[in-house]
Amino acid sequence: MRLKDGVTKANTGLDAIKRAPIVDVDTGLKCIRIQDISQNKGYEDWGFTTTTDKDRANFQLKENDVLVARTGATVGVSVYINKTLQSVYNNGTIRLRFNDTVIPKFAYYTFQTKEFMQYIDNISCVATQPNLRIEGLLRFTIPDFDTKKQRKIVDFLSNYDNLIENNNKRIRLLEQMAENLYKEWFVRFRFPRHKTAEFENGLPKGWEYKKLDKIITVCYGKDHSKVEDGSIPVYGSGGIMRYGNRALYDGESVLIPRKGSLNNIMWVNEPFWSVDTMFYTKALIPHIEKYLFYVLSSLDMASFNTGAALPSMTTDILYHLKVLIPNETVLSKFDLMVTDLYEQRNMLEKENQNLIKQRDLLLPRLMSGKLEV
Repeated sequence: MRLKDGVTKANTGLDAIKRAPIVDVDTGLKCIRIQDISQNKGYEDWGFTTTTDKDRANFQLKENDVLVARTGATVGVSVYINKTLQSVYNNGTIRLRFNDTVIPKFAYYTFQTKEFMQYIDNISCVATQPNLRIEGLLRFTIPDFDTKKQRKIVDFLSNYDNLIENNNKRIRLLEQMAENLYKEWFVRFRFPRHKTAEFENGLPKGWEYKKLDKIITVCYGKDHSKVEDGSIPVYGSGGIMRYGNRALYDGESVLIPRKGSLNNIMWVNEPFWSVDTMFYTKALIPHIEKYLFYVLSSLDMASFNTGAALPSMTTDILYHLKVLIPNETVLSKFDLMVTDLYEQRNMLEKENQNLIKQRDLLLPRLMSGKLEV
């Protein structure tokens, strides 16, 4: 059946500049954008916005809404809203609401198939950048299953998603534990045996400020256009862009955006490729990488911007940053404890990768009717 036969309402969101701008204060209302969908950000990480009461009522996200990105490189990426939220959506997305012949989450699952993404690629290609029109989206055909069969498929696939989400919650908890450990030891100075530690000029004895050039070497990433597809992550300022067959560096490192989202500091401990809009680091002292990741993440790197049109970072700025370096004993203990938390996180991430792989293998067979639930 055509998607339009199961849809009661389809419309784009609010203008991102005039009607739903992102603001720096907690307004009690959020706005989801394309990057929030493409980066799989949770509601807590969406930006706050302000809008009129009328727009808030008309564009609020409600349970069973499905959003589809309509512009840019992530056109066609979708998200299912499982509960009513204090949030609106901007005009980079299309919101769909369905009649009683289509279970909304069933439609969402059809949007995860290769057939859907190929269809979107075919109808959204234009000279400047991909652009999806509502009428084109509504021409997409979905399986004409009765709601009983739709519900069985949704429940079956949701079992995988629930396991993945539970793991994600555990991952976020482990990450929060590591961040809290950093704050407890190095912001509040409640490190092991802090009560008996000697202090000089407000700092524990043996701790000192050093410029970044004494701690790490900052290296430039490289163009990845000639790197063939593979299993090695290729990082840009927004995170993993793709997977290649070559590594630029295979040691523990902190990734620092050179262009774009300057605050998106990342830590990596596997072979990786860093694109030419990124910096990556090589340590000059032991046990520094994880500590440095939290130090830089706590800074407003965007405040050091040197670019006009595009936010930019330079090695000169980075090398002149002064960082408080603990003594080797405290630093190595911190590294050991955080490593343990990260290993638990990595196990959960690998489990999620397997769950996603299994789910995605089953998805096309369920949608084609070749596999019965």
